Amino acid sequence: MKKTFLLMMLFCLIVSMAVTAQERQIIQGYCKDENGKAIENVSVYAYDSLLVSVTDEQGRFTYSLAKAGMRLRFAHMVFEPAYYTITEKDINGKNLTINMKTKSHELLEVEVTANAPHIAFDNPVMTVLDYTLRDDGIYLIAYRRRNAVLLHLSFDLDTLHELPISSRYKYLSKDAFGDIYAINDYQASQVGFIEYGNGRKGQMNFYHSMSRKTFLDKFSTIVAASDSIFITGRYFYYNKEMGYFCNVIGGGEEHYLLHYIVDEEGRDDIWLLTHTRGIGANFWVADPIYNPIYAIDNKFYLFAYTDHEVIVFDNVGKELERHPLTFHQYRKWNGKMEPDRRWKQKMMMDAARKEFYTFFVTDGIYTLKRIDLETGTATSVMDLSGYPFAQNLRIHDGVLYFIYPTGMNKRKALYQVRVE
Repeated sequence: MKKTFLLMMLFCLIVSMAVTAQERQIIQGYCKDENGKAIENVSVYAYDSLLVSVTDEQGRFTYSLAKAGMRLRFAHMVFEPAYYTITEKDINGKNLTINMKTKSHELLEVEVTANAPHIAFDNPVMTVLDYTLRDDGIYLIAYRRRNAVLLHLSFDLDTLHELPISSRYKYLSKDAFGDIYAINDYQASQVGFIEYGNGRKGQMNFYHSMSRKTFLDKFSTIVAASDSIFITGRYFYYNKEMGYFCNVIGGGEEHYLLHYIVDEEGRDDIWLLTHTRGIGANFWVADPIYNPIYAIDNKFYLFAYTDHEVIVFDNVGKELERHPLTFHQYRKWNGKMEPDRRWKQKMMMDAARKEFYTFFVTDGIYTLKRIDLETGTATSVMDLSGYPFAQNLRIHDGVLYFIYPTGMNKRKALYQVRVE
């Protein structure tokens, strides 16, 4: 009994020492601009580009695993990066003040300020769950406790239509034909309107519904469409080969091959693995090759990253032209081209301006780049360091939209910012 009591006392002493040690590692402070105003959404990075904190609406940050000598980096898309080296006095001491300077641009200051992300839609008692964009505006699901609403907004952010819906609906999806569906765990409901003779849209409602499984089986492989055909995609051989097929709208004809892509190096590696003794065919699960296709103005643009080229097709799938695609690679010292690990396999299309964008990540900072279809290069247009973990990024007519927490009651709002 005495031995057990001593062990318990020793355990409590160790826990107490650990907690005390952790308390001594806390630093906190505020980020402010040249005028002493708090800066929200500043990303705080430690060594190894590890994101350790993000400032709240008062500009406050907290880091509980600080060590003397550690160098912190403070990043925001509108301000120059700031650096601070932690001292012994800072740990568990007074609040720090990190002063940040506005980035110097050739643009006027008012233009720089106007280009900072700002809230496009926010309701003080609701949170934004999901949204999608179409030529006729923004479609958005907002949620409050047990109530949800589907909103149709203009790009000037006026509410055009409003439909109370079940709180089970969490997502919105736009298919290759431009139809929008509200989706929950069980079903998908198509959004439609009562249209009058003059073309004006009346009440918004669910046009028809289907099971979620039926929706996925029907539309998950359809990736793009023109006025004559729709394109379906399918992976083969452990996701290292893929084919795009043309399907005539209205049926009556068998589908035909648009283009077939093979990652020969990846395929050979998997062949060796699956034919090695002790490794079965079901053992290996490979990441799929990334070669997206988009439709704009009855043309198809295939970004064949595996083959390092952009291939353009007409509305029936006839090849029109090819362009090099190089921005996702870099040349090593020995002259060999290698994949750029900073590039994230993600693209966005601005259908209104016929432009394509992609993301690079450097030291934890996301950079949006515009792709030049003629040269295959990409040019930086925006730094998103002030908004880490932004969700559902989409672009329309030169405006970037994304969902991000407001800092109050864990609510999320829809933000927007011009990319020019």
